[in-house]
Amino acid sequence: MVHSAHTVSKSSAYAKVWLYFMYFWIIFGIGTYFGQFLPDSWRRPLSIGLTVLILISLFINRSRKFGFIISNIYAVMIGLLAYAAFATYMHNLGPALFYKNVALAVGAFAAFGIVGYFFVQNASSLGKYLFVVLVALLVATLIGFFIHNPIFYTIINVVAVGLFLLYTLYDFNRLKRGQFTPSEMGFNLFVNLLNIIINILSLANRFRD
Repeated sequence: MVHSAHTVSKSSAYAKVWLYFMYFWIIFGIGTYFGQFLPDSWRRPLSIGLTVLILISLFINRSRKFGFIISNIYAVMIGLLAYAAFATYMHNLGPALFYKNVALAVGAFAAFGIVGYFFVQNASSLGKYLFVVLVALLVATLIGFFIHNPIFYTIINVVAVGLFLLYTLYDFNRLKRGQFTPSEMGFNLFVNLLNIIINILSLANRFRD
């Protein structure tokens, strides 16, 4: 009876995770829609502001456990900024190649999630290393706003894809071990997949020729 109640509770928690996951995609989608009305002159300051906001939040919390309000702000702001990037990638790559790369990103996300959930016993020790790389990546991104070096951007994209794939493995492993809250985990999985998609599209755009 106790085992049955635990199973129901775990299933309910998982369901809430995926509800929050979908919720943040909806918020992101709304932001993306309004992104078409965002003046180009606002994009750079907004990008810098978002990166600084995330860095400050990371240093305060020492983890990726953002508050619900900041999570919503992130989803809206990244949506506003993503519209121009997605429009550019769609134009440069064409619809077929664009969606193939999105499918590749989703497949990689699913594959690392499966590995993390079913094949890795305990990935908790990975968290501190991923966090250090995340902070370094955000600092590098901030520097990248000012140096405009294509090779530097490419390195950032490659590191970001690897980082968020490993974060996907790590987060699915946390799911298995029950070390999560639904809203935080739903947001983290949303961020993982979104960053994998954006950075794979960016790499495809850079190497399209």
